[in-house]
Amino acid sequence: MEIKTNVKAPMTKDLLMQYTLLALFAIAFLSYFVFGLPALVVSLISVGVAVGCDILLSMVMGSKGPKNTMSAIVFGLIVALSYSLGEPTLMASGTVYPALSGGLEQYLYPALISALGLIVFKKVQGLAGRKYVNPAAIAKLLVLGLLFLPMITDVNVLLPTDHSLSINLQAPLTEEVFGSTLITCYGDQNTALMRAMSAYSETGAFIPGVMIPEAAFNMVVAKYHGWIGGFSSILVIAIGLLLFARARNYIKWRVTLSYIVATGVLAIIMSVIYGSDVLLTDVVLRLMFHLFMGSSIFLAFFMATDPATTPLTRVGQMIFGVGLAVLTMVIQVYMGFLGGSILALLIMNVTCPLLDRIGVPKARTERTVCATLPKAKKFSEVRVTECIRCGRCLEVCSGRIPTVSIKEAADKGDWARVKKLGVQYCQQCGTCSFVCPARIDLKGAMRAAKEKVTKQ
Repeated sequence: MEIKTNVKAPMTKDLLMQYTLLALFAIAFLSYFVFGLPALVVSLISVGVAVGCDILLSMVMGSKGPKNTMSAIVFGLIVALSYSLGEPTLMASGTVYPALSGGLEQYLYPALISALGLIVFKKVQGLAGRKYVNPAAIAKLLVLGLLFLPMITDVNVLLPTDHSLSINLQAPLTEEVFGSTLITCYGDQNTALMRAMSAYSETGAFIPGVMIPEAAFNMVVAKYHGWIGGFSSILVIAIGLLLFARARNYIKWRVTLSYIVATGVLAIIMSVIYGSDVLLTDVVLRLMFHLFMGSSIFLAFFMATDPATTPLTRVGQMIFGVGLAVLTMVIQVYMGFLGGSILALLIMNVTCPLLDRIGVPKARTERTVCATLPKAKKFSEVRVTECIRCGRCLEVCSGRIPTVSIKEAADKGDWARVKKLGVQYCQQCGTCSFVCPARIDLKGAMRAAKEKVTKQ
């Protein structure tokens, strides 16, 4: 099968970036109706700093760090939407971290995160040939000092004093205590909290069945504290699903699905271990907390699926999602770090080189009929970019040739692995090159690797 070089699948890296940008822009815009103007200002500052740094670095690095404005905008929005805005009432008398105290600090910190993330963990890390950790996640943890400050100061950065006394995930979660805690932390103090508290009788007796509906509204529909990108779990899920549907073959949705399913299963297990006599109430509260707290849903759809820092293979992606869920639960339940998912993400990121070797297709030794190609589009110009690690080429090859894995091994000169992966069975149909959104000449790379292995 001979495919002209200017006839390709419609999806390109730039188009995929546009879809992602539209999704993030929609979330940022809608966050205004819950968090107000500060949410939009944080977004503008983060994007502006990212774009500015990208332009400056392109001037300094030249061809090693070319300008990529759209990627910088997406990165800036990720930084803004993964930033915590607002101060829950429960923290009012405890130690409040400066980033949450309002004023100029709430704009300074995301600017620093954006600058550090783009310069060090996006551009400089990219010089290594691949990104090993999510740039926005690692920059946020470093700038806010969540990993280091507790060791050199008596200020508990991970969890404010009042918060740690009120949320104990190793104890039964009751509607009266934990449900009201969720409302106090995430609710609109002028509405949800007052409605819930007014349901108490004049004597202060608790009326069952009141807190869970209010807490569910806060956790699913509108949260007034936490990640800007987590302001409404239901809207983030809806926008994320639209993005997945539009770019389903190029988005690593298996990570999201396995993470959500595993988190739900683990929440139920925790309920059995630590739950109260009213097991159903405990299960519902744990599910609401672990699935819908600010970091969880946004991270699951828009950070854990980052193609550059997640596994290539389907099996690897599912293991990644399950591992992310397990680590998140362990960190949140046993370390008291309620933003545990972002730390768990970084830990799982560094396992990707290993996970890339799990579930690699085994090449078929017999000749096969080439796969039916998806819809084609003729381009007047084909722009080649770096591999985005979407893994699409692994899925379309009828001969099950792990194309991108072979190319990576060949680039490193590991010819024993190239042969082991089965490059000699490649039929040179060009399907992998056709679907590649980065427009890499995978067919040519396979031909060159096959010739090299054959001569050995």
